[in-house]
Amino acid sequence: MSLAGISGMRAAAGDLIEVARSLNEGEWHTPSAAVGWSVQDVVSHVGCLLEVLQAAVRGEAPPDSGIEPLNEVMVAGRRDWDTARILNNVEKQLEQAITLFTQLQEPPMASVETPMLDLGTYPLHAIADMFTFDMTTHLRYDILAPRGPIDRQLPPLDEERLVPSVSWLLGGIPKMQPDLASHLIAPLALHLTGPGARDVLIGAQSGAISVDPLRSPDEAAATLTSTTADFLGWSTARQPWRALVTIGGDQSAATTFLDTINLI
Repeated sequence: MSLAGISGMRAAAGDLIEVARSLNEGEWHTPSAAVGWSVQDVVSHVGCLLEVLQAAVRGEAPPDSGIEPLNEVMVAGRRDWDTARILNNVEKQLEQAITLFTQLQEPPMASVETPMLDLGTYPLHAIADMFTFDMTTHLRYDILAPRGPIDRQLPPLDEERLVPSVSWLLGGIPKMQPDLASHLIAPLALHLTGPGARDVLIGAQSGAISVDPLRSPDEAAATLTSTTADFLGWSTARQPWRALVTIGGDQSAATTFLDTINLI
């Protein structure tokens, strides 16, 4: 637990707002790479999710819904908002959320576990990691080219944005897909390179997945090698893993896992 998530969240928010403020009206309404959502819907979603998580931190009962149906309902309810209203709400929610979530980065609150709808239960400090991931991935893979429709240039992803994003995804592997453990037929080493590099062992026991620091490559039946930036794309099924992951070792065990993983 640290302020890395807050720093990453600020950086990711700055990227999103910079691009959003540069869009013309036609670009706002262009279909994004998030199926069924326009670029406007993707930006609107950020404000919606910030509202939901802030309410949960303040102790309000979470909606009786999974995260994806909730996203659809909330975004659909704001499609008649004009772009200025959407942007103003996102900026307002970001300012409030960063203040609130900063308080969750220090003990004792940082380690308090809280359910995040159907994503699983996480320590409160991880909420900032989640938003760093959410904004970074939606912007880089759903809004911006080459996968998205908008042609804007941003610097390559760096440690500030990738460390919290990767932490969120690794923390979600044991929690987001209840059936994922049945597709992990042997322990796998995940070797992530580039900014925020990590080496972890993904294992399963008694129907539950664990993600732990890798002590030795000999622990794993196969090693999956990818950059941290590409990990955001293939682990969320936004990009095909076969173009981005190198497998060393048991091809069958690795392929079975990689064909199934689809994080949020």
